[in-house]
Amino acid sequence: MLAIQDRDLPEAAAPEESSRKSRPSSDNTAAEKAEAPLAERGRAKKDGSGKKRKTPAAGGKDAAPAASEKSAAQTKKTRPPRKKPAAGEAAQTDQPAARLPEQPSGSGSYRDAELSSAHLPESPVLEESLRHGRHVAVLAASLFDQLADLHELDDLWRNRLVLAARLHDIGFVEGRKGHHKAGMRYIEEDLSLNMADIDRPFVALLVRYHRKAWPSRRHARFAALARTDRRSLRRAAALLRIADALDYTHKRLVRGCVADIRPHRVVLSLDCLKDCPEERARVLKKGDLFAHLFDRELECICRAG
Repeated sequence: MLAIQDRDLPEAAAPEESSRKSRPSSDNTAAEKAEAPLAERGRAKKDGSGKKRKTPAAGGKDAAPAASEKSAAQTKKTRPPRKKPAAGEAAQTDQPAARLPEQPSGSGSYRDAELSSAHLPESPVLEESLRHGRHVAVLAASLFDQLADLHELDDLWRNRLVLAARLHDIGFVEGRKGHHKAGMRYIEEDLSLNMADIDRPFVALLVRYHRKAWPSRRHARFAALARTDRRSLRRAAALLRIADALDYTHKRLVRGCVADIRPHRVVLSLDCLKDCPEERARVLKKGDLFAHLFDRELECICRAG
């Protein structure tokens, strides 16, 4: 489903409409008014607050602003109503992107809104990949929030990271070998995957870089990005690689983690169902990009219980 983006109409400043009503002073009679010069008539009028104000004479210097106010008032009445922003517009505004809901406890299906209309084959392999992706997404969001002082990414990138985490293994439908590149192609080509067009290339590249090679300008898709986007994508990919490593065995042994940022290292205290040596070893291996970008080594402590 393609997200259609509209632009808000510029909201004109509301013109100040004068509600002041003039009334003639009781000191002048109708006969005296007829004889009085036009320039002197304004002095005999008062506004609603009781303070004297000068009424512009016809053809005087103040006539133009009065006409302008009347024209602005008419413009306000005829101005078309403001359009509501369409879905996906948050990506181009200062408002934070909407955070995706977590999977309800006990739900049997792991096909999210992003996959509800996707043309992906039904298979046990895909279901397991989505189940694993759901857990990795929770871990990735937690790492993103706790390490915000390091990566300095905004909620737009948080949303992209969570989407990529959920979908990072969909390429398994073509087999394990090269599944990161197959997943990238699925996201790029299958428009039935429900995400904003502006997010699609970034989500696809995050899936591409969740394993194996680091993001590199030798890769055409990555090189085509703007410099700031390349920087942001590298940092988001580093978080995704760690989150994926925390569920390396697909047994969901790591229920969560607490990140402690120190001057030369980041310590991850893992809340585990039991000891998870494979996950800890994998975090150190796939955390190489993180260590390179942030100049901090990773350390894992397993707190089973």
